[in-house]
Amino acid sequence: MTVSTNKSVIVLIGGGHAAGKRTAALLLQQEIQQTLAKVVLDVQIISLNDYKEDSNKTTIDTSKYSINNSVVTNANFKKDKFPPLKPSRFNFEKLKQYLTDNSETLQDQPQKVLIVHGLYALYDKELRNMSQIKVFIDGDSDARLIRWIRRDVLGDSQDKTDLETLLNTYVLGARAEMSDFIFPTKEFADVIMPRGAESNAVKLIFDGILTFLADKHCQPERMYLPHTFGGNYLRPNDPFERENIDGQKSTFYELN
Repeated sequence: MTVSTNKSVIVLIGGGHAAGKRTAALLLQQEIQQTLAKVVLDVQIISLNDYKEDSNKTTIDTSKYSINNSVVTNANFKKDKFPPLKPSRFNFEKLKQYLTDNSETLQDQPQKVLIVHGLYALYDKELRNMSQIKVFIDGDSDARLIRWIRRDVLGDSQDKTDLETLLNTYVLGARAEMSDFIFPTKEFADVIMPRGAESNAVKLIFDGILTFLADKHCQPERMYLPHTFGGNYLRPNDPFERENIDGQKSTFYELN
């Protein structure tokens, strides 16, 4: 006997450091829950930081860059003693296993919408193939750095650190990581947010999710355009059928 199931919807949100990935995930979750309040869905937000190889669940362990002097003001500082930041610090296999285990639900259970956010959300090919929608959040490097400072230095973040350590982290690790590993994943995105998490872009992603939901009440209404002039509504051709342009060609094309 065949058991009917609903396929889960997987959304990947990648992007640079402090670009607004988590904010976009929360906005998307809020949009789904508010707009589809009468539809029973299991919307989960999954952080890639929860699948790191080490016990530190932050994106970057800034304590490794806490040094006595600032690399920003010291031109003779030896940067090569700090290992480069690489995607290998994340356990993609464990994440893919979790998504595989939750890829389907029985029809009598809520359909799942799994929103994965993190620096390398678009990095792994198999992970991309498992998803329905891929998003990359871009932004000016200075704007991302300012947002990072506001969050982890001036804000109430659990990863609170001092300004010097954060700048060292940016110069010694995050800047090269962005250009070498994270930015190239932008080409795999279906949707690109150029200025961080934006509400209009979140609504666009939400519209894309609707097409993958099993509940027919969630499907967007199709727009049927009226047929006029006996042809295409967007390209009416009948009004021009009576025009005789051939006789006027010499007027426009005989220049000598």
